[in-house]
Amino acid sequence: MPGFLFLIWDYDTAIGQINATYPYNFRQEPILEEIENVNIILKLGADYGISMTFACVGLAGESGNYPYHVPEQIRRIHESGHEIASHSWKHEWFPFLEKEQIRRSLARSKLTLENCIGVPGGVKGFVPPFSRPMSWYRKGAISLGDRALGPWYPGADIGSLLKSVNEAGYTWCRLSYRPLWRRLADRLQESNIRLKYWLKTHDIMIVPNNYCGFDEPALKLVEMAAEKELPLVISGHPAGLSRMREESLEKFKIFLQRVSELQSKGKIKYSTVSEYPQVISEEMHGG
Repeated sequence: MPGFLFLIWDYDTAIGQINATYPYNFRQEPILEEIENVNIILKLGADYGISMTFACVGLAGESGNYPYHVPEQIRRIHESGHEIASHSWKHEWFPFLEKEQIRRSLARSKLTLENCIGVPGGVKGFVPPFSRPMSWYRKGAISLGDRALGPWYPGADIGSLLKSVNEAGYTWCRLSYRPLWRRLADRLQESNIRLKYWLKTHDIMIVPNNYCGFDEPALKLVEMAAEKELPLVISGHPAGLSRMREESLEKFKIFLQRVSELQSKGKIKYSTVSEYPQVISEEMHGG
């Protein structure tokens, strides 16, 4: 069997960029750039014949004024053969939310996106904004960066969040967390570039966020996934293609070309997240 590569895009859209930007450095241009970058990603996806997963903010799927609402583009993503997942309703900071706020964000974003693409039950995945929370008390993972700890903040614990994700009808959730022992081990090894295993809890498939970006560490992980025949999740932000960092358009094109070489040798295969169990079944049965 080949290794499997999952590209998950956190499509924040305008409301997400507003909620993630300090007032003194907000600009309109990045919002328009992000929308155009999605079009570039779709073109490259078609050129390379790959399927990807786009986690979209629910508000963007509503009818309304451009660029804050882009339902036509979300439908085009779906019609191009890619998966649509939820990135919350308006890119909220989940560690500060009350349980009812979490429930409403999960439910409305799912329903809105499903109505947008015209597929009831078609939105199966949830990608938390800011990749938060990263704290999972039961597994010994505590992140002070969540800026909220304790039972008064149900959105600050992954275990509590997963229960809400399950109740809202999702089947998978992308998460980033490291138990304290893992943090220590990574520090001693001076690296956290490694493959992370998928697991299921609360009837939710936990999809680990292995890496964000398309530079050399991402390519190293692709080689590892191909060699060990394991799944690999690489995340990116459409807005990041316009920045000269690890998510730049130049690095993404190099990444696609290098992966294409492994793909041509049958060593790596692209998949959307929700298709993964089906793909595995087909591969095991020679499909």
